[in-house]
Amino acid sequence: MRVCGVGDNVVDRYFNQKLMFPGGNAVNFAVHARRSGAHAAYLGVIGTDADGDLIRSSLQAEGIELARLRVAEGPNAFATVHMDDNGSNRRWGLCEKGVSMFRLDGADLDYFAGFDLVHTGETSRLDDQLPEIRERVAISFDFSERNLDYAAGVLPHLRAAAFSRGSAGGDEVARVLDAARSAGVELVTITQGARGATVCHKGEILFAPAVPVDAVDTLGAGDAFVSRLTCRVLAGVSLAEAAADAAQYSALICGTRGAFGHARPITREIPS
Repeated sequence: MRVCGVGDNVVDRYFNQKLMFPGGNAVNFAVHARRSGAHAAYLGVIGTDADGDLIRSSLQAEGIELARLRVAEGPNAFATVHMDDNGSNRRWGLCEKGVSMFRLDGADLDYFAGFDLVHTGETSRLDDQLPEIRERVAISFDFSERNLDYAAGVLPHLRAAAFSRGSAGGDEVARVLDAARSAGVELVTITQGARGATVCHKGEILFAPAVPVDAVDTLGAGDAFVSRLTCRVLAGVSLAEAAADAAQYSALICGTRGAFGHARPITREIPS
């Protein structure tokens, strides 16, 4: 299976530990897809600073194809993270988009034809180009916590959709599932924080409970679950087996600092 993460990247600067880590939904999806056995690529824009270098070097270390990676003069996107000692609670400080926002050109769109799936999300702001992407390749999209009014315009373009509903009850989960299935989405994932996730593939619905873990850092665990599940299901693995595997993998990521490791010390003052 060939997968391409498209759009956002960010360096998470951990205020307490004075460490920074690579991340961003599109980057995370690509890395976890590669770790799940897929051929994975990333298409996005990094800056010319140390943060941009961290993104590039981390992706290279993970074996991610970077044939369409752009480098733009200026600062990379970053986010400031204030994390509790137990890794389960975080507060966001200063966040900047840097040079990360971009438009897909014709060569990018043609490049997608060589993949089975492109993954992007609401933070990448490529919504109006989804019809062009869909003409070339199937799309996976992460809505995070965005509401169904927003999702309504995006869902018809998708093969796979992921939502974050950490505190949602059964009625809200049912509404999300109904909206996605009605729009023709094949695979729907609703992560529900420490409880687990509700998943649906071609009408089959099940709940995957979270695997108990002494978490070091929960940042990126949802992305890990979504990527592993999506790659497994679309490769032909049963939903139950894929969900159990994704839950185990997500728990493993909770034992890693940052979204997928690759820590680097921060040498400059961190704004709060």
